[in-house]
Amino acid sequence: MNVKHQPPSRYLTILKDNPRLCSGLGDPLPMLKEPVEEISFCVMGPALAAFTQWLLQRAMGNGIRRLFFLARDGYFFYQSAVEFCRKFGLPVECRYLSCSRYSLRIPFFHIDHSAALEFICRGGIDITPHKILSRAGLTSGEIDAVLKALELPYGAEEILPYAKLAEIRQCLAECKLFWEYADAHSRQAYPKLAGYLKQEGMLDPSPVAIVDSGWTGSMQKILREIRAQLGCISPLTGYYWGLYEWPAGTRESEYCGYFFLPDNGLRKKVHFNNCVFEAVFTAPHGMTLGYEERGGRYEPIYGHMGEERQRFIREMEGYLNAYIRRFLSATPVWDLSPYQEEEDKRTVGKLLRLFMDTPTSWEADCFGSLTFSDDVVDRESHQLAEPLSEGEIRDNHVVHKLLVLSGRAKGYIRESAWLEGSIVRCGKRVRYHLAQNTLYKYIRYLWKHRKAGRMKREGET
Repeated sequence: MNVKHQPPSRYLTILKDNPRLCSGLGDPLPMLKEPVEEISFCVMGPALAAFTQWLLQRAMGNGIRRLFFLARDGYFFYQSAVEFCRKFGLPVECRYLSCSRYSLRIPFFHIDHSAALEFICRGGIDITPHKILSRAGLTSGEIDAVLKALELPYGAEEILPYAKLAEIRQCLAECKLFWEYADAHSRQAYPKLAGYLKQEGMLDPSPVAIVDSGWTGSMQKILREIRAQLGCISPLTGYYWGLYEWPAGTRESEYCGYFFLPDNGLRKKVHFNNCVFEAVFTAPHGMTLGYEERGGRYEPIYGHMGEERQRFIREMEGYLNAYIRRFLSATPVWDLSPYQEEEDKRTVGKLLRLFMDTPTSWEADCFGSLTFSDDVVDRESHQLAEPLSEGEIRDNHVVHKLLVLSGRAKGYIRESAWLEGSIVRCGKRVRYHLAQNTLYKYIRYLWKHRKAGRMKREGET
């Protein structure tokens, strides 16, 4: 974390073409000595300021006066929005809502078993039978009992191929013991979730919106279903950094994306890494596991977060807050023209691409060594850019990876949440492997774009 290197000339070259976003660096420009300081001021700070302006402009234009920023990705968005509203006297109330897919889904398992199975049996990095069952809130003893009853041909910690998830799902659907445990935990959690959402104003009849990083928009869909179940039918809009897909059975008009949407922004998606984004824009507390009542109030229960990870986020928090303060100090009035919004997006896109797509060795080591979990239950069990051998990186090349993921070739692929960072950390034939990864991402997102376009056309007919 304390690697010293030269000032960030490659980012400053881009920022100097956008004086407004560059103003957050201050005058004179600071000497940035460490990767975390450099990326905070020169990449994530400008991204945060640009997104916050877009968010508040869109919300006010849509008549939204209360925004719920979802933990944990919405933590820095929330802090920035509060500062913007205070500076310009904007009529928007900002609230931080402690929740997670886990804390929202568990209470509703006993109501919708099909949705529960979809949540439990989703893919991810290094999926095991134990990990799948832990997503249902089962204790270690209950997990052991269910695995014994299922008699699966896999060990509890054996990594499962994607193609086997459907088989696991069918086994769980028919397992009475599993549903006995899952439904008991669900019924116990239901009234606590209802109490917390009512207390925080999420069930009020006035129009509200949520703010989150995005990706699949599942949190908005879950919250909409929960609110309806609890008697609240007012609209729920979502504002996101970006969306890769629209949840089935939802109205696209209720999903607003800043950087990209399912049917646009192909190039942006290829050169963007949502795992890196989440690793940086996160809160200095653990995942929301549930809620408990204390003295007549419902309080969130947070999971564990390692001290080193927490220190890192607090350090970034100081830098990002400093950037936002300087940016607001140099911005005398609230004014964001359509031209400036597009100019900011272009600048932010260039900065993110440089960092996420072609990190320096210092950046790859500093940010890549962060603990990260892509699972619905945060375990901090992997590094963001897993140390991979060149052979393991070759396994992630487009042809081999597509064959394995489709089930047409046998084998296990050791994946990385930030493969670009892993390639740079490996240090062997970096340009070649980065090009292979870019090719895979183009094929992947081109297929998703065509699917999104087809679904959109079918919805219009």
